[in-house]
Amino acid sequence: MSVRHLFPLFRRELASYFLGPMAFLVLLAFQGIAWFNFWDLLERLDRNRATVSGLRDPLNFYLSGSVPFWIALMIALPALTMRLISEENRSGTIETLLTVPITEGEVVISKWLAGVVMYIVMLMPFIIYLPFLYVQGKFHFDIGPFISLSIGMLSLGLMFVAIGLFFSSLTRNQIVAAIWTFLTFFLFIFLTEAAYGYALAKQERWAELMQFLSVLNQVHAFAIGQLDLRILSVHFSICALMLFLTIKVVEWRRA
Repeated sequence: MSVRHLFPLFRRELASYFLGPMAFLVLLAFQGIAWFNFWDLLERLDRNRATVSGLRDPLNFYLSGSVPFWIALMIALPALTMRLISEENRSGTIETLLTVPITEGEVVISKWLAGVVMYIVMLMPFIIYLPFLYVQGKFHFDIGPFISLSIGMLSLGLMFVAIGLFFSSLTRNQIVAAIWTFLTFFLFIFLTEAAYGYALAKQERWAELMQFLSVLNQVHAFAIGQLDLRILSVHFSICALMLFLTIKVVEWRRA
């Protein structure tokens, strides 16, 4: 795959996010959630000062165990990825774009990279507040779990953006793309967790499989410093598959 035009295309896609209010609203919403989670964690630390050993994994309270965070993520990522290709399909600009000597791979990868950058920027407020845990809460935590969680959330974001991009390529309707992306995220995040809880309660043999597939369990493990390379390989594999299928869909539309 040629990469000559990758950076100009990536720059174009990233700039297009800020032509409308959507990106600003999403970033503002995540700033608010990060602020709320930070102060909520400080209150937990104050209430549990006598038993602070029970809060050795503050990142699970701050990020991975935050219901508002996951709900916002399931809404924000479909909103950010739904327009990437579906809008080009609707307006007909995808045909114009592909008439110039640009490969389908360059178009897809540039859009995916722009979505990944927006995902990282979206999570930045959570990182900015973390150093103040010691300043405000006098709480020390190891850098290992932070690095592990950062790597895990990045690999999860690569996969989720690729999924959103794939559904965006299938339709001209942004809302349809967003709905299918949301439902897929709901399956990965909440249904796998519910299936794990059910299997565990019933002592089913497949409980361990559901635990492995549950995104909430995966992120919980990342947040306590358990960086399972098998989970990362699953994220990267699904990401690569979704990008491959997206390229094939764009090639089919171009034919």
